[in-house]
Amino acid sequence: MHFTEFHNRKRALNAVLMTLCLLAVVLLARKAGAFESLASRRAPEDSEETATPTPTPYTKVIPKDSTKKYSSPETEMTMRASRLPGVHVDGRKENAWNVCTRYKLENPVFGDDGATAGFYAFCDENKLYLLIEVHDSTPQLSGEIPTRCDCVEIFLNEDGEKSERYHAGDSHYIVERNGSLDERSGADRRLVEYNVISDDDGYVVEIGIRWSLDPEERSNEFGLDVRVNDSQTAGERNYIVQWSDTSMMTHEDLSHIGTIRIR
Repeated sequence: MHFTEFHNRKRALNAVLMTLCLLAVVLLARKAGAFESLASRRAPEDSEETATPTPTPYTKVIPKDSTKKYSSPETEMTMRASRLPGVHVDGRKENAWNVCTRYKLENPVFGDDGATAGFYAFCDENKLYLLIEVHDSTPQLSGEIPTRCDCVEIFLNEDGEKSERYHAGDSHYIVERNGSLDERSGADRRLVEYNVISDDDGYVVEIGIRWSLDPEERSNEFGLDVRVNDSQTAGERNYIVQWSDTSMMTHEDLSHIGTIRIR
């Protein structure tokens, strides 16, 4: 083979190899770019800003009637409570309760018709006392979830701040018609003395809740709300009525509960 022809073929072969190398580089670059683009789309899933937050305990609520609109009242309920000597907490209405005003629960939160209720309140240096009377002729005494049987819920804010999150001095108690006590946010069974009397027409809850804050930390105007859950079908919460807040979020937000002024 002539030297010139050999040299030309060698140059052609080198050109082909160079072209193949360039194509390989381009393909690798495109692949790297695609990987980077994919990585950039996936990254936010692991970032702090878009990470799924840890759910707050007791935030699950039953769905509301889609035909009704419920909201917190423009003006929260206010009551006056007397300072009186303590009573014997036995579920029976003693004479001391007769000097107290009865406050009705008139704010429906869920459902069309159900239990009616009212309550009395007074306090001494050690405790807040409540007597809650519920008229409910469809007793449902048991259920896996306390709020889906007949029960009373009590929400207390001792320092009067009524904030959107529970803190020291806040508590949430559930007293069931069957006599069980369930402690939720801030609640402490050791601070509670209570009794429940039930018959076919309804039930009465009498409870004394010992103050958890020192006297200098408490307010003469503190937050309180009372809710009654009425189960008319086993395992379901069919009707809810509450004294002040109608947001269905009192279990985590106390900003719309009522106010007690101690006289």
